[in-house]
Amino acid sequence: MLEVTDLSARAGSFALRNASIMVPPSSCHVILGPTGSGKTLLLESVIGLRIPQTGKIFLEGKDITCLPMEQRGLSYVPQDLALFPHMTVRENIVYPLRIRGDKQDIENGIVRALIDSLAIRDLLDRSVRNLSGGERQRTALARAVASGCKYLVLDEPLSALHESLKKELWYLLKDLQRRYDLAILMVTHDLEEAFFLGDSVTIILEGRVRQQGIKEDVYEHPASVDVARFLGIRNLFDVRMERTTDGFLWGYCEALGTALRMSSSGGKLGANETSTLVAGIRSEDVVIMIPEASEPYGTNIVEGTVRNTFENGSFVTLIATSGSSSAVVEAVLPRALAKKSGLSQGSPVLLRLPEESLFLINGVFPKSPCTETPAVI
Repeated sequence: MLEVTDLSARAGSFALRNASIMVPPSSCHVILGPTGSGKTLLLESVIGLRIPQTGKIFLEGKDITCLPMEQRGLSYVPQDLALFPHMTVRENIVYPLRIRGDKQDIENGIVRALIDSLAIRDLLDRSVRNLSGGERQRTALARAVASGCKYLVLDEPLSALHESLKKELWYLLKDLQRRYDLAILMVTHDLEEAFFLGDSVTIILEGRVRQQGIKEDVYEHPASVDVARFLGIRNLFDVRMERTTDGFLWGYCEALGTALRMSSSGGKLGANETSTLVAGIRSEDVVIMIPEASEPYGTNIVEGTVRNTFENGSFVTLIATSGSSSAVVEAVLPRALAKKSGLSQGSPVLLRLPEESLFLINGVFPKSPCTETPAVI
């Protein structure tokens, strides 16, 4: 296990404070956060490029906090990949083996298997200067795994690639992890990448760990409004909790002009909450109903008007305002369904907020409310 305990580090005026993470063997842990949040500073401290001010780093029980980079037992792929431009692909891959005195030929053992699994055999005698972005990524991964280290540290290695190639390498990286029993500590600001590759996730905002855990838990139950907003959740509303009935929490949302029924498992909160909390729901979980075709009965129904629609490939993002206020609700639905429904600007619409999809957050509601323009994360 790779374990980081209460690590603090500084780069100029920026400080990373009391970060703790654990990466079990054969797992992938992703550090997620916006640019400038401290992700790379944490990674550089783990790999040995920076000496932390406080805290400890352990690898399989051994304290490696003060060891030089080459003695830590970690294989590092930085954002720029750090391939040697004067070497061929073959020479780059076997470099870590030669540094440690391993006489293994490139055609034997793990290196040969790596070359075949990464489909780079035809590139072996080419200079890395003449490789495409995807070929460079494959070469860097081959070198990292060929080192024999079971722990890989990756600093946004796929950020420069176009979308289709990036996703192709997601599958490749997962295959390498399983095939060679690797533990991976990875930094990214890409939400989809993090939740595809990671088994567990740490979210860092402004130099502090704000939430961490199994990815499903982090995805379903954001720990704070700031985390929810970073995760792209725009539907966040003050709710005054009122009562508990048959295992459900009931609260009144003034912005939406309706009572909301929520599952008591929709957050880390007790069923006896009586304060004002924040309720959230992901856009893709909002159910669109057409007033003419649906009876406006049931719980968690919001009457609204379509303010705007935005097409995004096979999906449409719909922005609606509540009929009782200027509160904005965002929903995402398949393009075919949006066309079939005939919804357009000014159309009346019913929005259902399924109780099982609502979650509750303790904390202060964001000062800047949801606006019409979809967030870009």
